[in-house]
Amino acid sequence: MHFDSSMFQIDPTPRRADGEYMAHVRISSNREGVGLQDIHESGDLAGFDMREDAVKFATNWAMEWLERRYG
Repeated sequence: MHFDSSMFQIDPTPRRADGEYMAHVRISSNREGVGLQDIHESGDLAGFDMREDAVKFATNWAMEWLERRYG
């Protein structure tokens, strides 16, 4: 069984630290009548030279986390 990814919002925006992009992710859910609620914040996952690599890593990490938790 796969989770319904349309119920979740993944924000993989990296932060800049010490000349690299730190991958991290915030996962939220938009529930009817309740609004947007944070479900999980990963903390720093890994550092990357390229912003796109940090975003891709964080997005993949979030999808795997959601699959383990809700899949």
